[in-house]
Amino acid sequence: MAEATPCTCPEINDQDWHNMDQNWTGKFFYFEDIPHVFNVPVGYDKKLQQMKADIQRKGYQPVNPDMVLYLPGTFQGRVMMEIKDPEQLDANVEQFDNARMLSRVFRGARKRLGDAISELKAFTQDRAHIDPVRIYFWQVTCPKCEKQRGGNKTVLFGRV
Repeated sequence: MAEATPCTCPEINDQDWHNMDQNWTGKFFYFEDIPHVFNVPVGYDKKLQQMKADIQRKGYQPVNPDMVLYLPGTFQGRVMMEIKDPEQLDANVEQFDNARMLSRVFRGARKRLGDAISELKAFTQDRAHIDPVRIYFWQVTCPKCEKQRGGNKTVLFGRV
């Protein structure tokens, strides 16, 4: 029997991410689009490996390779990783302008992410007095490690 691939999920301190207000203006992100079926990404792990290979092949420098953002969509979502300021932009690089990000840590079942989104919207209303323009997800735990780490952990970022 083949040995299972070890988990590579990062260990984070919730206090570093919960109820934080950050300025991401000027940050660069490499992204790949991913198809969705019923709001579920198709081929996420394969897409992530392809994206990491493309980043390396193109000579981009990841800032924090453990932090992979996910932007959901109806039929297509986006997987994103921050990179250092590239010398040249290509079609898969986005620079954030006027990007104030408010974040919250959510611990709980993935099926309750709707509750976490509502909490993030309430937080952005309280801090910035507007709803987030976009909501990004950072899935910090995977099914392999969530039991050992006390359950599922996701960081939600609301761009205001």
